[in-house]
Amino acid sequence: MKRFLAVLAIGTAGVIPLAGPQAAAVANTSNPAAHASCMNARTPGGVKCLQAGEYCSHKAGYAAAYRAAGYKCNANGRLEEI
Repeated sequence: MKRFLAVLAIGTAGVIPLAGPQAAAVANTSNPAAHASCMNARTPGGVKCLQAGEYCSHKAGYAAAYRAAGYKCNANGRLEEI
């Protein structure tokens, strides 16, 4: 029994420290998480997850960012794919 606990303690000792700092580093990213249906794009207002049908802005600089991501802002203020 003691030998089993010693092996268990040695086996898990290497796993626990690896999960702590790396998991925290991965969770603390500054970019928002992208869903399968959207694309991260750098806009004048910051990084945003874009997808067709979302509201968009007609302000200066946004059109170029939308084009770079493969979208355009239609007259109704919604994103559509190019």
